[in-house]
Amino acid sequence: MLLDNELLVWFCLVFPFAGTALVPVVARLGQSVRAAFAVIIGFCTAGSVLLLLPEVWMGRTEGLSYSFSWAPSIGLVFSVYIDPLSVMMAAIAGCIGSLVLLYSVKYMAGQEGLTRYYALVLLFIGSMIGLVFVDNLLVLYFFWEAVGLCSYALIGFYTKDPKAAKAGIKALVITRVGDIGFLIGIFVLASGAMTALGVDFWQALSIHSLIQNVSSIPMQTLSIAGFCFLLGAMGKSAQVPLHVWLPDAMEAPTTISALIHAATMVNAGVYLLARSLPLFSGVPYWMTALMVVGGITAFLAATMALVEHDLKRVLAYSTVSQLGYMIFGLGLLSGFTAATFHLMSHAIFKALLFLGAGAVIHSVGTRNMYQMGGLKKEMKLTYIAMLIGGLSLAGLIPLSGFWSKDMILATAWENANYLPLLFMVITAILTAAYTIRMLNLVFWGESRRDSTAHEAPWQMTVPLVLLALGTIVSWLGIGFLSRAYHSFDLSDFGLTLSSFIIETFQTPVVWISLVAFLIGIGLFKIRKQYAANKAGEQSVIIARQGYGFDRFYGGIIRCLRWFSTQFRKTHTGDLNYNIAGIALGFLLLILILFFIGGGV
Repeated sequence: MLLDNELLVWFCLVFPFAGTALVPVVARLGQSVRAAFAVIIGFCTAGSVLLLLPEVWMGRTEGLSYSFSWAPSIGLVFSVYIDPLSVMMAAIAGCIGSLVLLYSVKYMAGQEGLTRYYALVLLFIGSMIGLVFVDNLLVLYFFWEAVGLCSYALIGFYTKDPKAAKAGIKALVITRVGDIGFLIGIFVLASGAMTALGVDFWQALSIHSLIQNVSSIPMQTLSIAGFCFLLGAMGKSAQVPLHVWLPDAMEAPTTISALIHAATMVNAGVYLLARSLPLFSGVPYWMTALMVVGGITAFLAATMALVEHDLKRVLAYSTVSQLGYMIFGLGLLSGFTAATFHLMSHAIFKALLFLGAGAVIHSVGTRNMYQMGGLKKEMKLTYIAMLIGGLSLAGLIPLSGFWSKDMILATAWENANYLPLLFMVITAILTAAYTIRMLNLVFWGESRRDSTAHEAPWQMTVPLVLLALGTIVSWLGIGFLSRAYHSFDLSDFGLTLSSFIIETFQTPVVWISLVAFLIGIGLFKIRKQYAANKAGEQSVIIARQGYGFDRFYGGIIRCLRWFSTQFRKTHTGDLNYNIAGIALGFLLLILILFFIGGGV
């Protein structure tokens, strides 16, 4: 190798964080220099990660493990453990992140706050790579929160837009619910491991060590921690009922939408569940909970995408639905490979769809699909790119989305989970329907616009071309990925590309997938007739209202606000009253503890 593995690992982490710190300095040299610097740092990060791929994916059976003393006074060590899962996740973040930075050069040109924008994007990429590289759960939580902070700041990037500011706060508050659960799970797991394994606090936080000694950890500890981890993943990966922040996050620049949906934020929850699968797979009902949460989310989000008129929100609901597919896959016995394979293929084609949507919005100046139409003639390259991404999302052979989605469905078939399989097949039908509807409203038919459109500049079309090629050929890497998983004991079996293709076409699921695609086209054809009858009209209204989740949360907030206002009379502003209140409260606490303790 040209570079030492350890050096490459630190390069993957140092490049984006150093870039974040240096962007404000470089910005003094000019706007073009600032943009070029951010793009170069992004591609250096991507290159460092890609150089690690062959080392981990080809023949290696042990992870790359390095560490240094981060906080010697308290014994905290910054340790990384690089295996096929972590390096794949880092490659997604680095490569798609670099393409987003290149795309941003033209898409974000002339806007205010670009120094802040480029610094935050690099920090976002670096935080995600740190999250998937580290071996210590508490350090992982540090990067987990850094990813959340970046998403909040970038969703609300347009600070003068009230909708963007509210969307950023909404994302921050809702994901905090999951984050608090995850933090509780970390401490519960560490506490149980310290007692069971006889190790100190920092050793009890090592993910690799916990997995190796999982049989010694009490089941009660694993049960509590497992469901806390699931709650954390539901927040970050926008699963029902914590999904409502992601559609509103579309107020961010489209480049950020692509980054959140394909490379960073929402992938973090799925990664957490995939990484902790060996820890909690033996917990009663934990795998079933993954199937239920993922299946319900996939179905509900697909129905909402089917009636949405905002181009970016359609793709947002689609992301929620596809994340549900991944979590459903993780809940299946032997579904690890299928779920993470779908994560990889989804990242590529969803980045393609979002960046394609950005090119359309950049050209026509609206996100409302009813004000588009006929763009096939004026934006041919963008149309071809989004057609490839859309058909991959819909599951058409031979695009990457077909192979990974079919693998999840085939795993459900092999495990005899027929009822959940039927549920996911219905979701696949809805996916095909809303994808064809999106392509029809944006590109086909007659123009419903007052102005003409134009193709995007090369800085925006080059990422589209590369992602379209990735969507076509990325599934060819399944053999390397599967065998690498098997060599690291992450999967029970390893496949070659030829055996994967043969197995795919030997199961009846491949024909089920094809029929689902065709039925989806049929559903698109009859959509107007369905919406015309009373039952159909009501179901459309309910889906457009998000099934009342936002209204329910709004009611809770109003109740809490009313409850808190009832205590205003106690806030007199008089120091004497305040001190008296504190003293009475302290006395009351002593009396409660006295009687609970049974006296002296």
